[in-house]
Parts: sequence; structure tokens; C-alpha cells
Amino acid sequence: MKVCPQCDQVYNDDSLNYCLIDGTPLVSTESQPTVVMPSVGAPVTTVMPPATPPKSGSKFWIVTLVLVIMLVLGGFAGILAYLYVTQNQTSNTNRTGNVNATATPKPSATPKPSSSPTATATPASTETKPSPKDEEADEITPISWTTSAASFKTDVGQTYKFNCPENGIAGPVWGSDIYTADSSICTTGVHAGVITLESGGLVTIEFRPGRSIYGSTDRHGITSSTYGEYPHSFVVR
Repeated sequence: MKVCPQCDQVYNDDSLNYCLIDGTPLVSTESQPTVVMPSVGAPVTTVMPPATPPKSGSKFWIVTLVLVIMLVLGGFAGILAYLYVTQNQTSNTNRTGNVNATATPKPSATPKPSSSPTATATPASTETKPSPKDEEADEITPISWTTSAASFKTDVGQTYKFNCPENGIAGPVWGSDIYTADSSICTTGVHAGVITLESGGLVTIEFRPGRSIYGSTDRHGITSSTYGEYPHSFVVR
């Protein structure tokens, strides 16, 4: 049995070393202390022992648990952010895959002239005089009987030399002496009398300005057709 020398509080628990009321070290006593009974009507004061503070170990585990939860939430948020950025980059790449693609314009087709039945032959005296030559190609180019002059550069004064094969088949011709640029080169050579269908041969042409009308004649077994206005023409030299 122990007693508090300060407040005379008696404790039967020998394991206590300090008074629960004022914290004074307890003193062991072998004699039974005299118990003083309070007077009748006096209030009885009940002394409650102080609450035992929580152990420091529980705080450590609480802090550890909070940190683990924060780490898990941070990792989850990082994964979501990475997926969001990756998805946006993929979408931007797909959208710009073809943003700058430009379609190449197709060349406009040159309308093929058709024969005009109402056109009349132009007298030889009214034909345009040859224009000065700007350039003459010395190279002789082999062609077929279906090749037209429009297949080449049509600058006024441009001159070409072509070699037509033997045993040719006559192609379309528009004009007389001055022919439309889409006429068959070899056939105009026959019409102009410089080669024949059977033997073929060398044909030299020179480009001229376009005309408002092209006449029609029958020469050397070739009948040319009349045509109206056409922007490019040539003569056989």
C-alpha cells in the first residue's frame, strides 16, 4: 500500500509510483491509514485518473498509412495524365497527316477540231507569208503516221524535222498549205508533195500563228478538210 504525502491519497496498487492527483511520488506504508469519513451532507469529490495518452507507435502507423495512400493516388493521377497526353499527340498526328496535301491540277485537254462543212478554201494569194525562224531543230525525229504537230512545242518560228516510215496510212488533215497543228505531220507531207505514202521520207515543218479559217484541197491523193479558227498552225517546207 502506498500513500501520497502531499494529499494523503492512499493507493492499494503497489505498482503506482506517482500520485494520480498531484503527481507527488508515493510513499510505501505498512500501517493501515486512518480513514476519515466525511461529514453528513458534505459533497463527495470523485477524483478521475487522467486519460492515458496514445502510444507513439500508433502515430507512426497513421502517418505511414497516409503517405502510402498519397503515393497510390499520385501514381494513379500520373498514369491518367500520361494516357491523356499520348492520346492527344496521336489525334494531332492523324489530323495533320493530310492537312498540307495539294492535288496536282490535271492538264486541260485540247479540244480536237472537227471539220467545218461551211468553210471555203482560202486563195493562195491571201496566205500569210512565212514568219522568221526563231529556232530550227537539226535533229531528225522518227514519228508514226498518226503523230500530230500539236505533240511538240508550237512556238511561232519553231522548226522540226521528222522521218516518216514507209507504207503509211493517211491520217486527218485540216487546211491547205497552212495546216492546223493537230493535223497528221506525215499526211500533210504527202498533201504538200514532199513524200509519198509508199516510200515515206523526211518532212520539215515550221510553226505559224493561228488562223481564223483553214481551206480544203485535194492534192496527191490526199483530200484535206476545212476548219474554222484554230490557235496554232504549221507549213511543210
